[in-house]
Amino acid sequence: MRIVKKIAKQIPGVRLVYRVLCDWSGRYQMKSKSMEDLFTDIYRKNGFLGKDSVSGPGSDVQQTSIITRELPALIEAFKISTMLDIPCGDFHWMKSIDLKNTAYTGADIVEELIQENSAKYGRDGVRFHHLNLITDNLPKVDLVFCRDCLVHFSFADIALALENVCNSESKYFLTTTFVGRNKNHDIRTGSWRPINLERFPFGFPKPLRVIQEGCTEDEGAFGDKSLGLWRIADIRTCSRDWPLSRATSSIPEISSASDMKRTEGRSTLDF
Repeated sequence: MRIVKKIAKQIPGVRLVYRVLCDWSGRYQMKSKSMEDLFTDIYRKNGFLGKDSVSGPGSDVQQTSIITRELPALIEAFKISTMLDIPCGDFHWMKSIDLKNTAYTGADIVEELIQENSAKYGRDGVRFHHLNLITDNLPKVDLVFCRDCLVHFSFADIALALENVCNSESKYFLTTTFVGRNKNHDIRTGSWRPINLERFPFGFPKPLRVIQEGCTEDEGAFGDKSLGLWRIADIRTCSRDWPLSRATSSIPEISSASDMKRTEGRSTLDF
């Protein structure tokens, strides 16, 4: 597995095979591990295969150049004075953004990351806290920023996370969405797949703003990767129609890389 992981970092096409292997082993681990233990283990083993950042290739400089430019403009346009970044990961690219007019709180389920971030980057206006997006009370802020997180959650855990975000009574939610996907499928938490939050079963309204990330991972297969901005009050309204109580009740076995390709973009739950 270590050899495959090393090769996968260098060759984009091999990453898909590695994800399949991780999915197999992950299903076994998820049966016996808490969410915190699961993501701590991923962090310690660089399970997301990041070259520059332990948060994964999506946090590398190349994949975040557009966000680094566009996020400050969004913060200014929507008068964001307080911000919760959850999960904040290792703060790799966020550290280059000028946050002087925004009180920033970075939070993550991996306590070791929070300790490291606090030691390296903590200062007036920038602080870090150990928080679980699903179970811990979140602070009330102008903006909850949640990039590259819900894509790793089952439908049921996404619903719990969004409910918790709504309960914070914060104003805006900026999160990852793949705008070109027509359907969503379920996974076990800790795996990965693209989701479009405007599609079933989420049904988010049209976002207030979209930042197209210009993602080039896996030879451009995820070029529709974006950040969508919504009012949290609107998310609370549409959540009443979510048929998520039966989520994760039927998850198909993926036996090959070709099976994974066929599964992406296809709903695998019969609501």
